[in-house]
Amino acid sequence: MDSHNLRVLIVDDTIVYRKILTEVVESLDDVEIAGTAPHGRLALAKLDQAPADLVLLDVEMPEMNGLEALKEIRRRHPGTSVVMVSGTNLGSADITLRCLEQGALDFLRKPEGADPEASRQELKDKLRPLLRHVRMRMNLRQHEGHVQEPVQERAPAAAPEPPPPPRLEPRAAPLPTRFDVVGIGVSTGGPNALAELIPRLPADFPVPILLVQHMPPMFTASLAEHLAQRSPIAVSEARDGEPILPGHVYIAPGGLHMVVRRRQDPEGAGTLPIVGLNENPPENSCRPSVDVLFRSMASQYEGNLLAVVMTGMGSDGCEGVRALKRKGCLCLTQTEATCTVYGMPLAVEESGLSDEQVPLERLSARILYHVRRNRGA
Repeated sequence: MDSHNLRVLIVDDTIVYRKILTEVVESLDDVEIAGTAPHGRLALAKLDQAPADLVLLDVEMPEMNGLEALKEIRRRHPGTSVVMVSGTNLGSADITLRCLEQGALDFLRKPEGADPEASRQELKDKLRPLLRHVRMRMNLRQHEGHVQEPVQERAPAAAPEPPPPPRLEPRAAPLPTRFDVVGIGVSTGGPNALAELIPRLPADFPVPILLVQHMPPMFTASLAEHLAQRSPIAVSEARDGEPILPGHVYIAPGGLHMVVRRRQDPEGAGTLPIVGLNENPPENSCRPSVDVLFRSMASQYEGNLLAVVMTGMGSDGCEGVRALKRKGCLCLTQTEATCTVYGMPLAVEESGLSDEQVPLERLSARILYHVRRNRGA
């Protein structure tokens, strides 16, 4: 056993799927199987005996389901990361959303394809970035644990010069002073962050919100339903051709890109924005993609754009913000300390495209301040 390997506990009530997950994990570098379990109770007993770094936890199991087991793991082993393993039915999607809200890092969807090798490769591709993130979290905790009294015995080093502020690219348009639409991009850690953000927005929010959360089909419908039940503002999974109206959050359906289109206003000479959905190829390995939405917003709105980039792996949204900036856009990014994964906001900030870094708990108030400014509200 290599002490540097990530230890993974696999929990699933199906023998076949435990075997598939075990084979996939064992095929990856610097990872080892800490054990397997058919249900949550046995998983907890194994964790009490030998803690793991990561638990791959089935959502639907007898005796103790994934949500119940997750709550106990979070209570008894807070340093252990948990990734849910979900089926593809609506009930499983609903429980998975509740697990993400309770602190699961992310989820894997059980492949449905008829090709076993392609299914294994799909799981590998999804697991690799999650494992990198778990390892990074472990390294950060170890580093924090070492910065203790031995460091304080030495004379403190001179404080380094603060880095210069990021240089923003030349803007083709000035920062707007009012806003006609808000675009939000979010990925890993998103359901939990959105449950903090969206319910704090009022029913009379003065502009529409277009939102991309990286999720597969059915899961975005459950996300929209969860948020709608808790929020004064209207929330729904977007439908092709529906009008984009103020006071409404439109969530891109899993598996489809969401864009803005225009149709003639029957009561006037202008045009009205409507939702467009398509199955164009994924971008940044994502469909829906934040970049696709943001570029579309840039092409269909004459400036007055507010972009918000929140927690998530990768860099989806960065190039979209760049396109929005050319039309007149203010960009808010979620702060590192409040992100589950500081990837998407970091990409925007490192590109010099972020105008404000805002903690999650203040993000709704900041968005509301900007959209109500200069509206007499």
